[in-house]
Amino acid sequence: MTIDWIVEAQRVAHGRRVDEFSCPSSGQDSSPAPLSEAQVCEAEAELGIVFPVEYREYLLRQSAGGAMNRLRRTAAGWGWQGDSSTNYDLLTIAFPHPDSYRAYEDELDAREPLEENFPDYDAYQQAWKQWDAEYEVFQERKTSGAVFIRDNGCGFSDQVHIP
Repeated sequence: MTIDWIVEAQRVAHGRRVDEFSCPSSGQDSSPAPLSEAQVCEAEAELGIVFPVEYREYLLRQSAGGAMNRLRRTAAGWGWQGDSSTNYDLLTIAFPHPDSYRAYEDELDAREPLEENFPDYDAYQQAWKQWDAEYEVFQERKTSGAVFIRDNGCGFSDQVHIP
C-alpha cells in the first residue's frame, strides 16, 4: 500500500488549532484564578485525557495561566491560550520515547530525495513533496500526547506529557 503523504500531512495538520487559542495572551489576565475541580474534569473529558498529577494540582491550586499558556474554555472548547503547537487530534496517543522512532528517522533521512537521482526536475519535485510531507507527519507524531504549555523562545518550549 502506498501512502499519499501530502494527504496524510493535511489530515494530521487538521488537529492544530489556528484560532483564538493560537494568539498569545494579551497579558491583561496574566495570572487567572485557579480552575475548579469541575472545570478540570470538564477539560479532561472534552480533551479525552487525564492531566498529570502535578499539572492538575497547579490548575487547582495556583492558576490556569501565569507563566504557562492559560488553560481556558472558549466557544471552540477547552484549550491553551497562545498555543499553536499542540495537535489536539494526537493528545490521546501516548508520547513516544525517542528510542521508538530513531531507526525510522534515520531511514527517512537516508531516503531524502536528491535531485541528481531523478531523470528530470518534475520527478524530483514530486518525490521531494511526498518525502517532505512524510517527514512533516513524522515530526508531528513525535509530539503525540504532549501539550506545549510554555514557549521559551528560540524554538524551546515546555511540554506536559499526558500519561
